[in-house]
Formats: sequence, C-alpha cells, structure tokens
Amino acid sequence: MTRPRALVSAAACSLMLLLATPGSASANAGDFFYTYTDADGKEQRQKEQDPPSRECLNIPEATEAHPAHSPHNGTDEDAIVYEKVDCEGAKFVVAKDTGEAGPDVKFRSVLFQ
Repeated sequence: MTRPRALVSAAACSLMLLLATPGSASANAGDFFYTYTDADGKEQRQKEQDPPSRECLNIPEATEAHPAHSPHNGTDEDAIVYEKVDCEGAKFVVAKDTGEAGPDVKFRSVLFQ
C-alpha cells in the first residue's frame, strides 16, 4: 500500500518542480543599432538593447519619407529588417554577432530570430 503513495508523492514533486522552472527567455542578448533622420534633418544613431525575439518591432523614428538605415546587429540572433512597418515588404538579413549593412539598406521594422 505504500507503493501507490510513493508514486503519487513523486508525481506531485515532479509537477511542482516543472511549474517552478522558468521558461526560456524571450529577449536576445546584445545591442542592435540603426541610423535615422530626426525632425531637424540630422542623422542620429539609436540603440535597442536586448531586443525581444520573434516579435516584429516597428522603428519609431522611421517615417515614410525617412526610413531607418545602416543597421548593425550585435545580438545573438539574426535580424531581418523590413522595408515597411509590421515586418512587411522587401527584407534584408543582418547576421548575428556584428553583422551590418550600409546606408542603402533602408527599413521601418525589424524581427529577430
């Protein structure tokens, strides 16, 4: 009769351990940089620190007239930059760990994966 109690106890302990274990992180480590044109027409460099994974990020400074450009990816995941907001349109992959592109790569959103 002690055997069923031991099995139930072991199952309960296993379930508690499973529930107490944190899930995988949803951010990737590192920095993503890009250049944008501010309201005064001056170029500025922006940094996104530890951006989230698998979530489309619209670049807040990018406008229809002045998209962001010159991405530099120092994160541990590839960055896919998109021509349009909401990760639509033409795309360009910026490799993880110091991948970069020049001013000819213009984008308004980015996705890390």
